[in-house]
Amino acid sequence: MNKPFNDEPIEALVEKHLARGGTVLDLRLKYIGDAGLEHLAGREELAGLTELNLERNEITDRGVRALAESQWIRGLRSLHLERNSIGEEGAKAIARSSAFSRLSTLNLWKNRIGTEGARELAASIHLVHLTALDIAQNELDDEAAQALAASATLTGLRTLELFGNPFTEEGIRALKESQAFPDLETLVIE
Repeated sequence: MNKPFNDEPIEALVEKHLARGGTVLDLRLKYIGDAGLEHLAGREELAGLTELNLERNEITDRGVRALAESQWIRGLRSLHLERNSIGEEGAKAIARSSAFSRLSTLNLWKNRIGTEGARELAASIHLVHLTALDIAQNELDDEAAQALAASATLTGLRTLELFGNPFTEEGIRALKESQAFPDLETLVIE
């Protein structure tokens, strides 16, 4: 496991960074990788987590799948996975897992989620409580934009960030004219 900014084992990192009575774990820039996330997913003492920040940790679909299948980490309200290497399968794992049914914030900025991943997120019956979704700088095209714009389950979104995706005017128009998000306050496309 590449650890350019830390030489501590995952156990020490959890002990050091677990806060607010075991409800918040901030491991951004710790480069724990998939093996580290698999370890976290199996730790019973993390059952009370409500916020998990894993920004820039070299996590791929494999690590996300482990988190989605965790029998302990099931009450997250805020999940930060920005700047990793998560692709279509990781997005599908998030969309299909009841472990994420309490999420209100999901940050997937600057990963490799494409059209299929966006479609799954847009149709997820488990992500109905999301109020903030960031999937900016992924590989989303106009089909992804249209799937999001037609979502029947992401209706509670207040913030949707999509900048840095290769949308044409057609995709941008679909998002701007969408009636799917009646409470939307912030839409960042360009």
